Amino acid sequence: MLKYLKLIRYKNLLVIILTQYLVRFCVLKPIYKTVGCSLQINEFCFFLLVFSVVLIAAAGYIINDYFDIKIDKINKPEKVVLDTSIQRRNAILFHSVFNFIAILISFIISYKIGAIKLGFIFLFVSILLWFYSLKYKRLLFTGNFIVAVLSAFVVYIVWLFEFFALRNNPSVFLELSGKYNMINIIVLSYTCFAFLISFIREVIKDMEDVEGDEIMKCRTIPVVFGIKKSKIITGILILLNVLLIAVATYYVFKIHYLLLFVYLIIAVIFPYFYLFFTLTKSKEKSDFHLASNMCKIIMLAGILSMQILSINFPF
Repeated sequence: MLKYLKLIRYKNLLVIILTQYLVRFCVLKPIYKTVGCSLQINEFCFFLLVFSVVLIAAAGYIINDYFDIKIDKINKPEKVVLDTSIQRRNAILFHSVFNFIAILISFIISYKIGAIKLGFIFLFVSILLWFYSLKYKRLLFTGNFIVAVLSAFVVYIVWLFEFFALRNNPSVFLELSGKYNMINIIVLSYTCFAFLISFIREVIKDMEDVEGDEIMKCRTIPVVFGIKKSKIITGILILLNVLLIAVATYYVFKIHYLLLFVYLIIAVIFPYFYLFFTLTKSKEKSDFHLASNMCKIIMLAGILSMQILSINFPF
């Protein structure tokens, strides 16, 4: 069982589940309560939505490992489970079944909320993840950008489906009309945060795996530009994200959300600076691995700030 959990990156899947439930219960629900409204997607349908996202992600991890066996045997041989503990044909079977169930569920939910076209998002993502693993991840910037966009979409898709569900109830839709700007600002802020930290982590992972990527002729940022320039690119992205978070933190301070203000400084901004200085000194594979794990911690801390934010509701 453990080998299959490793294959689907169960820890990452738990973060996806946590993220989507935090968006629902710590952002959307408190804002709805300020006008006496309830969420339009019921708990069971939301569970199915999250389940379908998790299945798509798990399928993506499987197909990524399937196409990356040769590279992984060079970069991280101790973590390879395909062709050692799990047969490749079984991996493809799980990948196909997971995608089929996820796409089917997504169309059912989309039909129930009166927006069948949303189901095609899952179909598109499953196809995109296949081509990402097959080709795009080996192209300059393309692979990093795709992963960052999909990570960000984990946040945004919760509000996207809820918004279309809202349209089926005109009275609630109108009641919430004055809150849409607030919801969009908050959700898009977390979406942007997820995009940037994911992009940063992907580049750092490429620096960690540069040896195998170079042998397999992948055109990643470190392979094309070298480690030194890749550090500069990543450092600029880190400082950009810190700047954006600092702006948000200043706004939080202005509206007297002191708990969230302190949390963002201690749990997000300070670790970002630590990541920056860690990266500048990184030379060995283990150094970049540490920096990559730091990105995970920062991402989790940023996501958990939704819980702190919810304490300050109602606005």
